[in-house]
Amino acid sequence: MNHDSVLHRQSRRTHAAIAQFHRWFQLYERPFGSDLVERQLQLFADRFEITTADGRIVVTRDAYREGVLALDPALRHSHHAEFVTVEEVDAHRLRLCAGVRYQRADPSGAVAGVYVAYEATLVGSADSEPRFSRLCMTPKSASAGLEFTDAYPRNRSLAFVHRWLSLVEDPTQGGDHFDELLAPDGEYDLHLGSASIRSRQEMAAWLHAASLRVATSRHTVEEFRVVGVEGDRYTITMDFGWSGSAADGDPMAGRMHHEWILEDTGERYCRIVSAQTTEVEPLVKTGAAHS
Repeated sequence: MNHDSVLHRQSRRTHAAIAQFHRWFQLYERPFGSDLVERQLQLFADRFEITTADGRIVVTRDAYREGVLALDPALRHSHHAEFVTVEEVDAHRLRLCAGVRYQRADPSGAVAGVYVAYEATLVGSADSEPRFSRLCMTPKSASAGLEFTDAYPRNRSLAFVHRWLSLVEDPTQGGDHFDELLAPDGEYDLHLGSASIRSRQEMAAWLHAASLRVATSRHTVEEFRVVGVEGDRYTITMDFGWSGSAADGDPMAGRMHHEWILEDTGERYCRIVSAQTTEVEPLVKTGAAHS
């Protein structure tokens, strides 16, 4: 396996792990019931260990259910990830580290905050959604008197973006994986480069065309912002730094600006209803291929 193929695999696995990480917070950031707790448990491997910020160790699904359902529903929570890194341990394990600024608001409006270090192991191959086998939260510095900032739209949006990229980076998997990410046919309008996509059939055709043009692709998400929240719709902007190799093996790179609208239907992921792209740096060949 050449160097570019390794980087490609690592990129896909990184996006998949980061998507799961941002999904983790969503349970706590809105009122929930037992159905969402069961969805949360789908993020766990068959065997897992969670060390909570207050030092409890949770190793069973029943213990997790009990702890979560005992939370005070009057409290509000937000989690702002300041950095997330992912490393491959081996073909089936990933190590994720993150720094998160956590906030809690009580009914009186008083806000408490603490910086929490996260360290996790996720299991799963490049072709699957990885699951947490270990998650350790270590509180660091505390703060008070802060203004509470809702992080739910950001976490929902970032989970979607990274799940999308984990799939886009291997277009040969086909369009079925995108089904839960797309609004009903005719209710979305995606302009991705020169392509205009309004149906799952057009999405599949776009992916097939990409698989013929590109051998590998990797994306970095930069300048990400949630710039508008109207009801259950989030308007986000970001730049994708793109690198990879053309079908002939030559390395390429470029940069695109994206403006998306996502609709939060309360499902595993939001659904995309609009996308516009603008070329920031043209996609060009950058030199000789790696061997």
